[in-house]
Amino acid sequence: SPSRRVSQVARKLAQKLGDTKIEVVENLTDAAGKPAAGLFDPKTNTIKIDAVTGINPHTILHETTHALTSDTLSNKSHPVTKQLQKLFNDVKGELGSVYGSQNVDEFVAEAFGNPEFQQTLAGINPDGSPISALERFFNTIGNFVRRTLGMKTKPINSALNQADTFIEAMLAPAPASRNSG
Repeated sequence: SPSRRVSQVARKLAQKLGDTKIEVVENLTDAAGKPAAGLFDPKTNTIKIDAVTGINPHTILHETTHALTSDTLSNKSHPVTKQLQKLFNDVKGELGSVYGSQNVDEFVAEAFGNPEFQQTLAGINPDGSPISALERFFNTIGNFVRRTLGMKTKPINSALNQADTFIEAMLAPAPASRNSG
């Protein structure tokens, strides 16, 4: 189910948080004074979660993703930032007003943790390519992780990438338990 996948991703992300502080706050507001379910402040390396509206998997995963990606995304010359910015620019016109359409930081956080946003990206094929925006996103992130671990990167349409896709599909839960239609 999507919530099982979110839980799995959240556990992995939590292991990487290091010294990021997490605070539960009453009546959390953003810089403009607007109520917010969660916020990440890169200056203090602090995730703030609203005590009432923020205690849910989506908000926690979203803000954790910000904490783990903000350093890389703030470096505009980083190759991953350039790839993700290009992908965002290629698809933002087709995203409408969804939250992930605001900027590349929100795009990345939503692409990681929001199954509905992932479905939207899966249905967008930038430049008429047979490769969806979601496939491009996960290939970019996967190659970043591979480089970090000293492994070879994979082209998006490689046989190894296709094998990974098939294996993941075979290991996926049965349709009745994964919210499929």
